Amino acid sequence: MRRSPALPALAATVVALVLAGCTGGSSSASADSDETGPLSAFFEKVGGSYEDEDYERQQREIEEIIAACMAEQGFEYTPAEPTGRGAVSSDDIPEWDSKEYAEQYGYGATTSEELYGSGDEWVDPNADYIASMSESEVAAFYEALYGAEPEIDETDPDAEYEYNWEEGGCSGKATHEVYEQGQIWDDPAFAEMSEEMGREYDNLADEPALRESSTKWTACMADAGYDFASPDEAQQSIYDELNALYEAAAPADPEAEMDPDASFEPDPAAMAELKTKELAVANADFACKESSGYLKAQKTAVLALEKRLWDKYGEQLEAIAAKQTPAK
Repeated sequence: MRRSPALPALAATVVALVLAGCTGGSSSASADSDETGPLSAFFEKVGGSYEDEDYERQQREIEEIIAACMAEQGFEYTPAEPTGRGAVSSDDIPEWDSKEYAEQYGYGATTSEELYGSGDEWVDPNADYIASMSESEVAAFYEALYGAEPEIDETDPDAEYEYNWEEGGCSGKATHEVYEQGQIWDDPAFAEMSEEMGREYDNLADEPALRESSTKWTACMADAGYDFASPDEAQQSIYDELNALYEAAAPADPEAEMDPDASFEPDPAAMAELKTKELAVANADFACKESSGYLKAQKTAVLALEKRLWDKYGEQLEAIAAKQTPAK
């Protein structure tokens, strides 16, 4: 089974929290407006393209960097061909914060394969080479490729693993060079600003109109039979259950993951049950957002926040972007 390298940070704090978390993937800033916030516009400009041809080119670059890196460590590595990304064209996917999306895909948790597909069946071009190795050689190969297994204090329930590309072997090196190096998120000044902007986002729920609509949303969800304090909590509950299913399917022996013929998929019946639950929660969530005025209040608050943050950080962000090398 192939282990996937951790994804690069790519402005994790601001892009994930401010753009994805607030706007839900939509560029609209209010329920009645198509206005795009200045931060959204900036990150769309510097974030690079997500077209299929760019994706495939980047994957090829990553594989070539990995091959050169592995050769330096004494291993053969045959670059893999990029696999297809999606089952559904992005043009055919409804807006994230729409009734149509909730009805078809819920939150995109158990329905991720319907949205993005599993890609073409992946064939490891290095399978025969790996099969010819001894157990110790296989372990050394994967450590060179992905880095050593992180050490986490399992006695500490709050212990977390923080990804560091420098500890991610040749794969970490390659993804860093292709996705991060020479871009705005590689600048220490940006990291500092992103933390500050993330803290401002954390206070967004205190905006009066949003707080009032959130209270109405909670009451509406209670009438529908759900006990959630916020829309984020409703969505997270599904992802928590999904993670639990994958954890239950994981092998007790980590070395078993190295078996190329092994499959550790969640129980299909449990996945089907969770999908039914996800669609039900997501549809109730959307209906309550609509009836409570939450969607309009959220998008209006996000637009106002983006304008405030741009007034404060815009010049600095433009200056950092100007000194970076163009995205690959």
